[in-house]
Amino acid sequence: MAVLEAENLGITFGGLKAVDNFNIKIEKGELYGLIGPNGAGKTTVFNLLTGVYRPTEGKATLNGKVITGKKTIDINKAGIARTFQNIRLFSQMSVLDNVKVGLHNKYKYGMMTGIFRLPKYFKTEAAMDEEAMELLKVFELDGEADYLASNLPYGKQRKLEIARALATQPKLLLLDEPAAGMNPNETAELMETIRFVRDKFDMTILLIEHDMKLVSGICEKLTVLNFGQVLCQGKTSDVLNNPQVITAYLGE
Repeated sequence: MAVLEAENLGITFGGLKAVDNFNIKIEKGELYGLIGPNGAGKTTVFNLLTGVYRPTEGKATLNGKVITGKKTIDINKAGIARTFQNIRLFSQMSVLDNVKVGLHNKYKYGMMTGIFRLPKYFKTEAAMDEEAMELLKVFELDGEADYLASNLPYGKQRKLEIARALATQPKLLLLDEPAAGMNPNETAELMETIRFVRDKFDMTILLIEHDMKLVSGICEKLTVLNFGQVLCQGKTSDVLNNPQVITAYLGE
């Protein structure tokens, strides 16, 4: 059974079909890329999969269960986490607390427990601290646990955003242009981080990316979008050498 399957997924804004007849099937453990020219509809697809937008047609399933039409928080609890093209951290919170935010699916205590600092509060917070620190160690961020997130270098902020997403214990991780704004050294390090996340956490990953060196270096399969429709799908090497794909990016 595929981890993610979208069938004829689409959305119309007014009279404009932003995404039309989108189909994809991603198996467990795959590192899958979604590429296409600017404005092709890639981030719109992510928004459809995560409940930001409600599709006007088609459906998506996660491990065989329909997620179409569910709220974003329910889709996250079902097992989809994402990062964003523009890093969205809680900049004035510590690195540790940013990861703890991602643990909300696992640890809970009531409002009164928090207000009055009852024993369960301290026990839960200690458990969250321990688990968050373990995640930070994986990304070599434990030494900066007390830093404000805004004080981290750009590459480490991206790592922190991935760590926070993983804290929600997803089955599928969506990365929206993770290399945006990175220099070549940071991009190379990011490639290793993504591979590491897939192998360490037995994670299935779908990413949007414009950096073709990163795409060809880590993605096993690709889907190409153009004007909201699937232009081509298949193994990465075949897709990147497809004349239609080259034309979509570079013109006639």
